[in-house]
Amino acid sequence: MISKLLRRNISIWQTAGYALATLVGLTIVMAAVQLRNDVQGGLSRAEDSEGGIGLISKRNIVISKPVTMSATLTGTKPGFSSTDIADIKSQKWCGGVSEFRAADFGVWAGIDLGGRTMQTALFFESVPDRLLDIDSDEWAFDPAQPVIPIILSKDYLTLYNFGFASTGRMPMVSESMLGKIPLTVTLSGNGRQVSLPGRIVGFSSWLNTVAVPERFMDWAHGEFGSGTAEEPSRLIVEVADPADPDVDKYLAAHDYEKAGPDDNLGRASYFLTLLTGIISAVGGIITLLALGILVLSLYLLVQKNRRTISGLLLLGYTPRQVSACYIRLVLCLNVAVLLLASAAMLVARCIWSAGLARIDIPVSSPWTALLAGTAIMAAVTIVNALIIARLVRKCFRTGEN
Repeated sequence: MISKLLRRNISIWQTAGYALATLVGLTIVMAAVQLRNDVQGGLSRAEDSEGGIGLISKRNIVISKPVTMSATLTGTKPGFSSTDIADIKSQKWCGGVSEFRAADFGVWAGIDLGGRTMQTALFFESVPDRLLDIDSDEWAFDPAQPVIPIILSKDYLTLYNFGFASTGRMPMVSESMLGKIPLTVTLSGNGRQVSLPGRIVGFSSWLNTVAVPERFMDWAHGEFGSGTAEEPSRLIVEVADPADPDVDKYLAAHDYEKAGPDDNLGRASYFLTLLTGIISAVGGIITLLALGILVLSLYLLVQKNRRTISGLLLLGYTPRQVSACYIRLVLCLNVAVLLLASAAMLVARCIWSAGLARIDIPVSSPWTALLAGTAIMAAVTIVNALIIARLVRKCFRTGEN
């Protein structure tokens, strides 16, 4: 009986206006979240497929100092001092700095390709193991059974196949084949020389070095190193966004060179984040305007039912009982809006998934967008409930006076 009395003055047009505005705003927000997840996932997979084994976080960049004429004439190596590193760490966009550690001992490597032996001088560098996306078992080194795991730049393999192999009548090798070919690595220094087996465990498209585990580098420096600590020539810097203009400004001001993930992918990711943020903001504004419509409608509804509510007060009903009727109505309306918005988002997802499939980008799970929509409507419902309770209590107090 209470519900029938209180719903008697409900405006269908005002309720429909609120539902429609909320539906449009919520659909825009959910679709923006889903589109961002789909395209961002595609960009991340593109980076992963191009990157091979490299730095885990695509927010990492590698910086170095250029080689100048004076450095060439004097034989000095351009490196980063402790002051340089501290200044980089102090920047707002810097999340951390790690160093490339170069070997200070002689390295030679030899392979046997179909009875043909090829030897070359080599260099080793190590980076913190936590930054490498590789199985820890493959990247382990035990001095008791020394097999040196190596990550090789893909550029070096390309140079061999289309340079040395094509002109010198050497056999071309693939990544999988080279990983199975045994290497003989000769280390020399401190009057000693030792040959150890090596194995290529991965390749990287942008980690432009011959990387070995930190544990091996510690052991080798102790056995063959000179003991002289040199300044690192390259640094790994963690940044929030490799395409951040502040990063480029700082590097240009200090004449640093940058390498890392494809800048075009970084810029596309940055633009996508900006665009979806704007779209989500528009959807959020529409949702807030819809909430304003509902608040106004509730205020007018309570004013129209003022006498009815006062009568219910005299009959012994509490403000909570009266508020519950309006809250149930709003809850049902918000649930219906959420279901319709979710269906609209899924339909839109099916539409753009066909276009993304043409460029080999599979769509991601819709659960993030659905949870975002549910959270928004839960917050809207809570705000609605608080406003209804406040209006009804105010009406009760007015009736008592």
